[in-house]
Amino acid sequence: MWTSPLISTICLATSRLLVLAGLIACACAPTPTSVTPSVEDRDTEASGPAARWSYEIRVDEALEQMHVGLCIEGPRPTRLRSSDDAMAFVASARVRGGPTLARDGKHLVVETLGEHGCLDLEIDLDAAVRASGRDSSRLGDSIMVAPDRWLWYPAVVPADIDARARLVLPEGVAATVPWPVIKEDGERDDWRRLDHTAFGWNAWIAFGHYRPIEFTVAQCEFEVAVLDGPRAATDAGIEAWLRAAALSSVELHGRFPRERVSVVVIPTSGWGDAPVLFGMARRGGGGSAMLILNNDATDDELPGEWVATHELLHLGMPLVADPWMSEGFVTYYTEILRARQGLLGHDDEQDRDRGHDEQIRRALAALAKGFRRGGGVRTLAHASDNMRNSGSYGRVYWGGAAIAFDLDVSLREASGGRRSLDDLCVMLQRLALAHRRWQAEELIEMMDAEVARWRAAGELDREIYPSQIISRHLQARSTPAHVEQLDRLAVEIHPSEIRLLANPIDNARLRSGLFASKNPPP
Repeated sequence: MWTSPLISTICLATSRLLVLAGLIACACAPTPTSVTPSVEDRDTEASGPAARWSYEIRVDEALEQMHVGLCIEGPRPTRLRSSDDAMAFVASARVRGGPTLARDGKHLVVETLGEHGCLDLEIDLDAAVRASGRDSSRLGDSIMVAPDRWLWYPAVVPADIDARARLVLPEGVAATVPWPVIKEDGERDDWRRLDHTAFGWNAWIAFGHYRPIEFTVAQCEFEVAVLDGPRAATDAGIEAWLRAAALSSVELHGRFPRERVSVVVIPTSGWGDAPVLFGMARRGGGGSAMLILNNDATDDELPGEWVATHELLHLGMPLVADPWMSEGFVTYYTEILRARQGLLGHDDEQDRDRGHDEQIRRALAALAKGFRRGGGVRTLAHASDNMRNSGSYGRVYWGGAAIAFDLDVSLREASGGRRSLDDLCVMLQRLALAHRRWQAEELIEMMDAEVARWRAAGELDREIYPSQIISRHLQARSTPAHVEQLDRLAVEIHPSEIRLLANPIDNARLRSGLFASKNPPP
């Protein structure tokens, strides 16, 4: 079944409520699971590791109809599946040159592949866009529509599936998808690769009469669709904004941890002055993000805003079931990495002091303010487990950020600055591409093992266990005082400012190391 590994950043807008209301509701979507088939699926489904699926996807110029052709080499599947609601948008489904496919609840029944080995589906794209709420919108001559509305596939997906898709579009119509282009003998082909995640996790996909913004950051290809709508920001400004956001991930990982990322930008008007009103990242078929842009935001206001940085950071992190980790660690690094890049306060017309000390003060002020929000009547573990039902987002995001801060400072202190949470995040980054949801306990065990190796190698001057630090936070009802007060960083917190102190010297050095760039942009 389709699931949605969603990571959302919530702000509100005033207009185009049909676009925004559903998107904001995504913040409360259920936590995703893998698409491992049921026992019944395994017993009845014929697809196997030798299967190869080739899709041809066509849309009409008005973006109202879609044709999905699927040619299958290898074992014949007995059923096709998509999301629970996708059947409503299937105008017709048949064997190529042969009979109509029977409908069995949420499945299309495949009794034969015919002489061509292909199936043809006609999708009412306009109905899919109008009915899909959070995952779609039509703005002028462009649409955003999630693949779980129209991408049908055999009910069992082999882990090593060989699947590809070709987009055949009318002149002047573009498509922006996260699927990487297949390169044969070093040459780009018009086929795109669909890995296992494309058939279980959702993505942000756009079609329309627009010119995609394309650029490369640290060997990762970005393609950006900006849907129709009035906006003050130029294409050049949008590119500069997203480049800066991507470089935050490069600062942490040494590279951008994806081969390709697609971004859908939706201009709209909204309450307040925030340049970006909402964002969400997805992992189906590759990395993709959706960002709602305040149509009054100018080019100068965009670089360094936090929403795009936050969402792109998610694409380098494993998909973790526990919000305190998945959101908390990203919330922490959203502040730290922008300060390392000198981006904090970039949109402040009154005070654009981007000196390094001012960046540190701004980041620490944001963290201290957030940590004060990290308290509640129940433990952080309870708040995290019940976040979507209780709405305790601030408690969980900032409680998790406090864990990340405590871990980072403790590791730097024990290693004399040689080791940090950065190293653990780089170690865990390899798990980000896995098509599964991790439990925090699994990752904590890996962290403990890695830190034990550092200790055995003589890199730490004391015993330190990430699991113990994390457990203390999870069982607490408020942020520990030493974290809330930013102890160990040689600072004084005042109501209107944070003062950076020169002593104790070791603490001042620890603070400097926290904000020292290790992978400066070229």
